[in-house]
Amino acid sequence: MSEALIVFALKYWLVAAVLLFVALLWQVFRPGSRAQMDRHARIPFAFEEDRDGRA
Repeated sequence: MSEALIVFALKYWLVAAVLLFVALLWQVFRPGSRAQMDRHARIPFAFEEDRDGRA
């Protein structure tokens, strides 16, 4: 059983990687995800600086 699973993984890893990449692209570039991505892009700037100059 494990040998068949290894053979299956070796034969179809590229197909799985391409499908995962397409799913990632859809998650990022789907219509309506812009507001969420803008919120995520502002996370590093959400913190106020301390008085000693360090973030």
